[in-house]
Amino acid sequence: NENGCHCDWDAKSVIFVVRVSVHKDIRTLLIIWEIVHRKYPDWQLQIYGGYGDEQAELLPIIKKMEANISVNEPTSDIMDRYADNSILIMTSVFEPFGLVLPEAMSCGLPVIAFDCPYGPTDIISDGVDGFLIKKRDVQLFADKLCNLMENRQLRQIMGEAGILSSRRYEAKRIMPMWKHLFEDICN
Repeated sequence: NENGCHCDWDAKSVIFVVRVSVHKDIRTLLIIWEIVHRKYPDWQLQIYGGYGDEQAELLPIIKKMEANISVNEPTSDIMDRYADNSILIMTSVFEPFGLVLPEAMSCGLPVIAFDCPYGPTDIISDGVDGFLIKKRDVQLFADKLCNLMENRQLRQIMGEAGILSSRRYEAKRIMPMWKHLFEDICN
């Protein structure tokens, strides 16, 4: 695709990208991963980024889980990390419009997120380029993740749809809108 990033739909690896914030709900992520890992112990969860005050508390829990989870420092080459994975998940309680979802989708990653206030519901077309999980249903989230893990063709179909839908957020489309807005404000 245009940004040069393309995920590996054959990779048995799921990525979770987190900024320092409690609203990302890493505790729920770990509950979901525990369910999924029982069924797919050969799959890996890659966590990228810092998660603030919770980090010291959660690292020993993650290590004790022995659930094939890799915790990685924040990285400036996140697009390359997307390329190493085949699914992106997001467990946020609320999510202002973040770049993680459209960035990952632009690399062909199908995405799964809770239908929380703001971001995900505006970005994900449920069942087309990813899954939007209603009512913070942890079991449904795990089921949809398992569905993607066991179905490479579905990962590819949703990933290709994600590449197309992420184009809505390309600079060449967004910048003219900003320019028009500022011109309207100035006039």
